[in-house]
Amino acid sequence: MRRRVAAATGVVAALLYANFLLAWSNGPRGTWLDVVSDLEAVGEPDAYLLRITDLVCVVLVLALLPAARSRLRPGWAREASTWLTVLFCAGAALAAVVPKPGDGPGASTAPGPGPSTLVHDSASILSDSALFLGVAAAWVALDPRAWPRLRRVAVVVLLGGGIGASLAFAWFDRTGEPWWAAGVTQRIHIVSISVWMVALGVLAAGRRTGPGAEHETEEAGA
Repeated sequence: MRRRVAAATGVVAALLYANFLLAWSNGPRGTWLDVVSDLEAVGEPDAYLLRITDLVCVVLVLALLPAARSRLRPGWAREASTWLTVLFCAGAALAAVVPKPGDGPGASTAPGPGPSTLVHDSASILSDSALFLGVAAAWVALDPRAWPRLRRVAVVVLLGGGIGASLAFAWFDRTGEPWWAAGVTQRIHIVSISVWMVALGVLAAGRRTGPGAEHETEEAGA
């Protein structure tokens, strides 16, 4: 039962992190493909829903961490992966609590990004960077004999989402052309993080090796 709960928790966290699927309203540019931070900006129709799902996702990931950590091989990589994931959660929570300002009446007309935009963007960058560095550390800490598939997932997430989609998003967000590319590449980036959350659930649901493993097996159905 505990293993099924852990696996389900990873799936729910992944769905909540990909919360752009819940945003049925158009963003400030008049399209569902707006950058997700714009969909969460103050005054946007789905902003509260998206920010709340971000926070719930953070809680679920933190709940998975102790069990997931116990399945990794002891050493610096296990600790790095664990604490980098905690940093990811902290950054994601801060970005949810401090959204970007909206473009509606009363919005600041001062040139350049305001304080809340700087905090939000910095927290988002810190959060995502920590997550992907944690994936790299987890790849080192995963026993290749026990978790060969998860190690392959880690490589795909790191290369596809952490490097490929991140660089593409940075480019298209800067150039603005084509108009839809930044939103699409960011969603690929987000989905890659969601895939890793599913992997964390699978890891947390797996059998621990080493001291205490037999006891854990006996208690798994409790």
